[in-house]
Amino acid sequence: MPQATRVDLVVALFRAHPGEWLDGRELAHVGGAYAWRTRVSDARRLLGRIDNRVRRLSEAGRTWQVSEYCYVPRGHPEAQRLPLEAA
Repeated sequence: MPQATRVDLVVALFRAHPGEWLDGRELAHVGGAYAWRTRVSDARRLLGRIDNRVRRLSEAGRTWQVSEYCYVPRGHPEAQRLPLEAA
């Protein structure tokens, strides 16, 4: 049996968490530190809708931005609400 590619791993992660926002750092861990955004793009071609948002986090006087992604399968009960409430 062939070994799963990094795209396969990213797709599997999204399928395991439909309708949930996944931190880009988690996707980088699965998809590879330097090409995870390309692998998310490839996953979009296979899965369809994957939304993106950027949030600001603050801790101990530091502020940074975090990219998050959400797979919304067709017919998902949250499909109409997710983009509006997630922002």
